[in-house]
Amino acid sequence: MPRAQVSLTLVFCTLAALFEGFDNQSMGVAGPGVAREFGLQPGQMGLIFSAATLGLFLGAAFGGRIADRFGRRGTLTASLLLFGAFSLLTSMAIGPRTLTAARLLTGLGLGGAVPNFIALSSEAAPPHRRVPLVATIMAAMPLGGAITGLIALTDSWGWSWRTIFYFGGTGPILLSLLASRFLPASTGLRGSSPDGPRGGEPLEGVLSVLFGSNRARSTALLWVSFFFTQLVLLLMLNWLPSLMLGLGFTRTQASWASVWFNISGALASNVLSRLHASRLQRAAVVAIYFGIACALGALPRVGVTFPLAALACGLAGVFIIGAQLILFALAPLYYAQPVRATGTGAAVAMGRLGSVVGPSIAGALLASGSSSASVLLAILPFVAIGGGAALALTWCRREA
Repeated sequence: MPRAQVSLTLVFCTLAALFEGFDNQSMGVAGPGVAREFGLQPGQMGLIFSAATLGLFLGAAFGGRIADRFGRRGTLTASLLLFGAFSLLTSMAIGPRTLTAARLLTGLGLGGAVPNFIALSSEAAPPHRRVPLVATIMAAMPLGGAITGLIALTDSWGWSWRTIFYFGGTGPILLSLLASRFLPASTGLRGSSPDGPRGGEPLEGVLSVLFGSNRARSTALLWVSFFFTQLVLLLMLNWLPSLMLGLGFTRTQASWASVWFNISGALASNVLSRLHASRLQRAAVVAIYFGIACALGALPRVGVTFPLAALACGLAGVFIIGAQLILFALAPLYYAQPVRATGTGAAVAMGRLGSVVGPSIAGALLASGSSSASVLLAILPFVAIGGGAALALTWCRREA
């Protein structure tokens, strides 16, 4: 692929990741306003938080396979249009039912987009720079979340929570229209055109893609690491503002903590991914997941001293987001190019299943009377399981 097309592909993937991150954080930032307007309890909010991630699970599970069969560019374009349209409809919700339905359908579009922009960026990146470059591109996701938090800080201007979804819907729709015209096609795939139905050699079956050719171990470890890392990440993204309020901080401080969580993760992603791509990759995995545990354990112990709380949130963002961005960059490397989106989509889908579980766990714990500190400490066993799987993955064979 010519250098100009490579650059254009990476730009489109970065913008798609930015909007995906914006939407991931949107419900967490809008949550307090939604709860006040509709009179919802924490358990009900947990279901709304989980609706988009359930849609993401379904969209990622099928979106990757559709892309391998019919082309990355067309699938990504359609997915962006779908999630942008339903994000706009989220802003028009008249009650919890319509809000839940809109978030579920938004998630379907998001889920279809994620494995495609991951696969496209991995295929466009130079082989020797693939992991750090793709992780850096995926860092646009937490930056999108930080933008959501900054918008929330303008609520003193009289804007409601619905404003977040106006922004979150318009951007993907515009990007979809531009992608349909300017996004280069992915090259090197079997069959005819990567942007039309395949001809020639039949596409490898899903079970063979995931578990054939000695891929069973790497697929299983990817799934476990994605599941538990995403469980922790989405729990924090959705509930961090509410947890900070429960620890005694103001609403403004809670919003700034959310912004700092995302920005810290984005800024550190390149450094952590470079360490992972070096000979120190196993030490890097241990350090990252140990850092997650330390940051989560420290946050409930800082009292109401906001600088210390911000430091703990920043460290949590560095390690939690860093771990997930590295996994995004690694997933395509364990599958051959013609079926890369299928394998990546399955890993993302398992992560999104964890994303459904995480916010629901937090909602159930808070609804039962647990404190914010108890919720943060309850996450630690999940960190240990995800870290163990990520460490074991470093011994698996890659195909790219």
